[in-house]
Amino acid sequence: MKKMTTTGILGLGLALSPPSYSDTLFGIYAGGGSINYNLSGDFTDLSQAGAGSVDLEQNLGLSGDRGNYIYIALEHGIPILPNIKLAHSDIQESATNTLSENISFGGTTFPIGSIIATNIDFSHTDLTLYYEILDNWISLDAGFTIRTFDGELSAFGRHPLLPGISLNANEDLDFTAPLLYGKARFDLPVTGLYLGAEVNWIGIGDAQLYDAWAHVGYVFGFGLGLEAGMRNLGMELDDVEDLDADIDLKGTYIAATFHF
Repeated sequence: MKKMTTTGILGLGLALSPPSYSDTLFGIYAGGGSINYNLSGDFTDLSQAGAGSVDLEQNLGLSGDRGNYIYIALEHGIPILPNIKLAHSDIQESATNTLSENISFGGTTFPIGSIIATNIDFSHTDLTLYYEILDNWISLDAGFTIRTFDGELSAFGRHPLLPGISLNANEDLDFTAPLLYGKARFDLPVTGLYLGAEVNWIGIGDAQLYDAWAHVGYVFGFGLGLEAGMRNLGMELDDVEDLDADIDLKGTYIAATFHF
């Protein structure tokens, strides 16, 4: 991820062109909710000679679960300074599966017939700096996000022919990546309803990381609201720190929101 991080920071500097002035003097936006997601994809540990592709669902039994996320954003009326948003997604899943073929990763080969317990932690924290390009019944934001993953993929099992021998593997999912950020919102006059979309993305060569949200929401009195929609989070790596990967997380979410 070092190449992605270095090159991305240089490119993302272009995103901070002079912003349009906002009529927002001061505002705090906060929310949190639950994500029901399906997990799919595969990866290959290139550091291990002869290692083939490992399918998250077929080999490891990982297919999706429920996660949580929370965010808070501060918007102000100082034109030269960006607004700031801090968000965290907690995405973890555990599964147990009996292997129908040999798999290798993390320096360990698990032979056919092994019963392995796997845990994946795809949790991450976002720091987003952005400007409001438009701020009326149509609002547009643009900026960049620094996303920090602090997780891992780990597996534990025992040899099917030699039960006294334990097998362990671990792949760190600890890295930081810069992403372009954009958000659009359309308020439907009088109704309290709104439609919105939010995207984080970076692509360098054959590698890319993207995170797209689409939602509908309703604002009640006193700034309280509800929001529901879809999320699509994907990672495509091509020999990034000895790892090929194509992982996709898709699901729906519902959240409570607050603004004052």
